[in-house]
Amino acid sequence: MIMTDTRHAIRLLWKSPLFSAGVILTLALTIAANTTLFSVVNAVMLRPLPFRQPEGVIQVAEKNDKLNLPIFTASVLNFLSWREQTKAFHELAAVGFGTYTLSEGGEPEQMSGNRISPGLLRVLGVEPVAGRAFTEEEEKPGAAPVAMIGEGLWNRRFGRDATLVGRAVTINGLPTTIVGIAPASLSLFSAAELYTPLTLDPSKEARLAHLIQVFGRLERGVTLPQAQSEMNTIAAHVGQQYPEVRDWGIHLITLYDTVVSTQLRTSLTVLLFAVGFVLLIACANIANLLLARAASRQKEMAVRAALGAGRGRLVRQLLVESLVLSVAGGGAGLLAAFWAVHIINGALPQGLLPVSDIRVDGMVLGFAMSLTLLTGLVFGVAPAWRSSRVNLHDDLKQSGRGTGGESRARLRSALAVCEIALATILLVGAGLLIRSLANLQRVQPGFESSGLLTFQLAPPTVKYPLKDRAPLFYRELLESLQSIPGVRSAAVCSGIPFGAGNQSRHPMGATGASILPPDTLVPIDWRSASPGYFRTMGIPLLRGRDFTEADTGAIPVMIVSAATARKFWGDEDPLGRMLHRSADPATSFTVVGVVGDVRSLTLDQEFPSLYYPMASRVWPLMDVVVRGQGPLEALLPAIRQRVGRIDPELAIANVRTMDQWMANSASQLRLSTQLLGGFAAAALLIAAIGIYAVLAYSVT
Repeated sequence: MIMTDTRHAIRLLWKSPLFSAGVILTLALTIAANTTLFSVVNAVMLRPLPFRQPEGVIQVAEKNDKLNLPIFTASVLNFLSWREQTKAFHELAAVGFGTYTLSEGGEPEQMSGNRISPGLLRVLGVEPVAGRAFTEEEEKPGAAPVAMIGEGLWNRRFGRDATLVGRAVTINGLPTTIVGIAPASLSLFSAAELYTPLTLDPSKEARLAHLIQVFGRLERGVTLPQAQSEMNTIAAHVGQQYPEVRDWGIHLITLYDTVVSTQLRTSLTVLLFAVGFVLLIACANIANLLLARAASRQKEMAVRAALGAGRGRLVRQLLVESLVLSVAGGGAGLLAAFWAVHIINGALPQGLLPVSDIRVDGMVLGFAMSLTLLTGLVFGVAPAWRSSRVNLHDDLKQSGRGTGGESRARLRSALAVCEIALATILLVGAGLLIRSLANLQRVQPGFESSGLLTFQLAPPTVKYPLKDRAPLFYRELLESLQSIPGVRSAAVCSGIPFGAGNQSRHPMGATGASILPPDTLVPIDWRSASPGYFRTMGIPLLRGRDFTEADTGAIPVMIVSAATARKFWGDEDPLGRMLHRSADPATSFTVVGVVGDVRSLTLDQEFPSLYYPMASRVWPLMDVVVRGQGPLEALLPAIRQRVGRIDPELAIANVRTMDQWMANSASQLRLSTQLLGGFAAAALLIAAIGIYAVLAYSVT
């Protein structure tokens, strides 16, 4: 009888093509939207991380409650102390960040990578695709240079050449033996493509030099609170041994919380509820249409009842009709979801999600099927139950004119009110997000972003030591770049605003008079910059002077932002005042200039900042900013030529305009706003069309 009802339902749908097409299209769009978004949620939040028993992998981060730093990177020396004393962790491993220039298999290419402990793969529970992992001997100073190539780089540049393992390639100007192919899952932390051993040399490290991330695997049977209790004891013991870190504690974080940020989880949850609201509106819309359609079938239901059909039999027939509609819409929606997921994989900005691919897997298919059946029941139950209430005497006497019935009209009105209410909720939410995005776009970042082209360089430290040759290299590069027609100025910085460079902060204290209590430390964002950086960026110089070529580090100087000056000295003149780093209190830096405040991480937050002269503090990876006239892309060939003229083995990377960097900083909010706005518009349109269709059907 189910098959009989199904065939009958298909015939009825075929006889009402416009009605059927409208319902199926509405369902297809809403189920496609729900399935597509669930695919993203599944990939980011539900799918297990690609490691063995990922729930046992914990990040061991440092924290400083006194400085309001709840999560911070770790120092190498503290990591060694933890590794010696912990019993709660089976093994601890460290991850440092690095930049490499690969001069093998084509043109030189600069890429990001990681310096890792030999035990990292064991901690994560993964194996190399080919070859082997690093050994403990290879993390010691003076070991022969070795590396692991990421699986993605192996595919892209070497065509999965199996003979690459064991071969020497040129990395950062040195012949380096490739010992293994790292699995793609290892790039989850920083989109790394190349790995080298993290060299541990305690004689060259400082307790307060927070440069690495630490991960550990819990011993079997040890819970996170137990491990936290042990690490608190270890941190207190290390603080007693080394007073400079007595204010630093340990914060344990699950690997899931490390990889998937709270902000991303919140955004996806909100969007999932929003698209669910759209589906509910569609269900109410279709239920309203079915109720209106049922008014014209009252006599049909009465005849069936007169021939012996019970109420359950009538409900079953009408539910089968609803399920046929939902299955047709669900099938079309699933096909659309496959297409939408393919589009998303190619269109999402790199780094926006912590996963490399989104796919329609078994869980997503199960969700789509369940959603399809549930949708059919949701919009079918009320019309089926209402239509099965047959009054044989009154219904059989009707001559064919439709009568709505007061109770049926009340139900249709209630459904219409629900549609408008849900659509209004989405519209209000979208409006709030749009206002937030508009407010961000009106924020002044503190510099002039238009006309700025940026790129990154990482000269090998073996060839360009940071203390002497690297500053000379950048000075020569800037002179060459400034001679290019169309270039107004050029400068170098260790981390441009909103960029992907070396953006860091360290606790600073005042040497001498300050409005703060004695020995107060304040976390300050810091960068190193070349002379002319502020002029190139359009950052106003408020007091004092810019850096000059004479600022080589012999006399420690710095330039501070206006917020930093206010933080330490209020309205007093900051020129000539001094600050020191908590890691090196014996060295004080004299303030020679004050510049405007810059929003450097996000447009909605502003942090105090300071700048060191580039010649005294060069990093292996530096950002170059070029202010040009006309189309910035037209400058690229000349820039590449000038870099190649100085050193043919160097490659530039992360070439973007400053406007692109700023747009990327708000990409998650912008995408959430666009999606929620689209869902709200679709909800309002569906509600409006549904109400119009019901009124038109009732009038007819």
